[in-house]
Amino acid sequence: MKFLASDFDNTLYIKDEEKFTKNIMSLKDFISRGNMFCIITGRSYTSIKILLEKYNIPYTYLICEDGAKVFNSVDYCISSTMLPSQEVAKIKKVFEKNNIECFLEDGYNITENPDDCVKVLATYQDKNLANKVVDELQKTTNTYAYVSSKHINVTSRATNKKIALEELISLENLSKDNMYVIGDDINDYEMLQEFNGALMKNHHPKISSLPKKEYKYFYEYIEELINN
Repeated sequence: MKFLASDFDNTLYIKDEEKFTKNIMSLKDFISRGNMFCIITGRSYTSIKILLEKYNIPYTYLICEDGAKVFNSVDYCISSTMLPSQEVAKIKKVFEKNNIECFLEDGYNITENPDDCVKVLATYQDKNLANKVVDELQKTTNTYAYVSSKHINVTSRATNKKIALEELISLENLSKDNMYVIGDDINDYEMLQEFNGALMKNHHPKISSLPKKEYKYFYEYIEELINN
């Protein structure tokens, strides 16, 4: 049995409808052979669940908010990593100082309650400013922060995709030797560094240094896992 953990956007989920359909069909074949599959994403549960239901995408586990929320196959939350309220206050001050509006997420929706926050999210217009804000957050708060294509993402330093997968392995008594991962963005770096896996051909330059084989499409990696 193999366990595959995959990033969602621009890895499994792509704009090319024909290739996206092929990704899903290959995934279903992979699971039908007794393998396990985990989607691991920066999205909230609500955001990704709409797409999973729309396209009938199966999964054994679902990890959201860059590792802060972990769900099993029936969507029961088996792990949560909160942002301490004092850290939320520090994060908000950094955004306010730079005139950027931010939102608190509880793993499902936007919340006003700093005691129920797992992630702080902000949309940016100026990428240079976004990178400056992330640098400041990393120096002044105990958080994991990065810039994605549209957002500044901030979670607890106690979690990321790699840490969430390690916790899942421990909770569910899985084998690390059977774990494989695939992704394309900077928030995939730690898990790609830790586990067997692959890169999408179109990926963030900061993960280019990782000694991983590249694939143009997700289904190509699935087919290789099935055949080896």
